[in-house]
Amino acid sequence: MLEAWLAPGFCIHSIYKMILVYGQLALMDWGREKYRVDLDYFKVDIVHVDSIGPDHGEQAPYHPPAPSLDKFAHHLAVAHEAMVDVEYPDMNFNHWQAQDERGIINLLTVSGTQFVIMRWDFGALAGKRAAGSGLLELTTYALQRPAEAQKDFGMARVVEIIDGAANWDQKDVTYRWLGQGQALNQVMNSQMIIDVAVAQKRGATNFITLSKPMLQRMIDGKTLGLALRPLGAVHASFYAQENDVADLIPKLHINVASN
Repeated sequence: MLEAWLAPGFCIHSIYKMILVYGQLALMDWGREKYRVDLDYFKVDIVHVDSIGPDHGEQAPYHPPAPSLDKFAHHLAVAHEAMVDVEYPDMNFNHWQAQDERGIINLLTVSGTQFVIMRWDFGALAGKRAAGSGLLELTTYALQRPAEAQKDFGMARVVEIIDGAANWDQKDVTYRWLGQGQALNQVMNSQMIIDVAVAQKRGATNFITLSKPMLQRMIDGKTLGLALRPLGAVHASFYAQENDVADLIPKLHINVASN
């Protein structure tokens, strides 16, 4: 705010400073249903960077660079991985295949009605605490998507499996068996972990960051596994463990605390 008073022969300017602080809170990427946020308290204030101290809570940068795999102590191959199809709820897709110059290739494919589901055995890490974020590793076999890149379209959405059958077997799991009669958004968290643009080249490795709290829920058995869902029109295939090629098997790379 600026006020000026003028008189013959001199000029006086009185300047008043006003500091405006804005706060913004957003609920994003929860899905297509209706959601509500209840807040007990929300405060916006000025902080001094030289004295405020470290931030509270778990920081989760979006799409951070993938660290070198030698930074992780545990490399867990997937225990069971499969596909389910909402259009064919009673069909098992364990042997989803393609054929190329090498012969039959077993695949995991995410598309319009097809989801990839994966779970791991954390028995050796029971009671441990996750130390930092981890990586999900998937290897591309093929990708089809629109040529023109569009925001949040033609990607794969990684979500947590939060309910349904806990110890399903890839040899006989179906969409109906996985859900145990529940709605899709009760079985698979409608809020994404992260959306990823799948690497296009065959044999390319996709490293997908998984947050520390999410990894802890998996170790504790609160999250039953991971699922890949389509985001927009996309058809993405990854190598399955049935190919018996160690470098192509879906894996989790994680660290746990020493105490």
